[in-house]
Amino acid sequence: MFPRRIDLVLLILLLGGLTAQTPPADSIVARIDRAERFDAVRSVMRQVITTPGGDTRTLEMETFSRDGNDKQLLVYREPRRVAGDKILMLNEGDDIWFYTPKTDRVRHLASHARRQRVQGSDFAYEDMAGGRIAEDYRYQLRGIVDLAGVPCFHLELTPTPSGPHYERLELWADTTHYLSRRIDYFEDGQLLKRLTCSDVRQVDGHWYPMTFTMANLQEGGRTVMETLEIAFDVEIPDARFATNALKRR
Repeated sequence: MFPRRIDLVLLILLLGGLTAQTPPADSIVARIDRAERFDAVRSVMRQVITTPGGDTRTLEMETFSRDGNDKQLLVYREPRRVAGDKILMLNEGDDIWFYTPKTDRVRHLASHARRQRVQGSDFAYEDMAGGRIAEDYRYQLRGIVDLAGVPCFHLELTPTPSGPHYERLELWADTTHYLSRRIDYFEDGQLLKRLTCSDVRQVDGHWYPMTFTMANLQEGGRTVMETLEIAFDVEIPDARFATNALKRR
């Protein structure tokens, strides 16, 4: 029989959904960062925005990402009113440029603009930017829980001064592929919105959620981003992410 002190430690671990074999939080976070960052990706996404009143808008975009998501480019293709709009995010989203053919101008967004909604969706710029949990948050492992039949690590994340503006996040990542399956966003003690990542598939040797749903829990409404096409480890030249290339048609 274990000494009393060890019995109590094991009981605490088990009640929290943890075991003596559970990886430490640092190891879990490192594996999530590796699983969700890619050398080079091209995709086509469909975005369906449902307003609190029930109206819907559908947009389609082509996306390019490189260097562990450090460089990202979104090019809107449909509908006509946003076709040709481009969003360029560099330095893990610290620098954001927006181009629209309506004005034929490239605009560098101020740092506070990271909180703004992208094209009226429920995703803020900072939600779509790159970044590393290990660098942008302080984190604690809260346990291992069942999330819709999927065993997940439950992490609480508190942004560092260089991280997003939220008060805190709670993240659930599956214990098999270390992919985020749900993220809850909090501000002023209130749950603002919830991101659900679903339809995980293996493509080009990488596991990836094909659908991302951001639910606005304060105002109602939601935005669903569905992956129509995706290819990993593709050739994407540096010039694709140059600010002076944004005006090219």
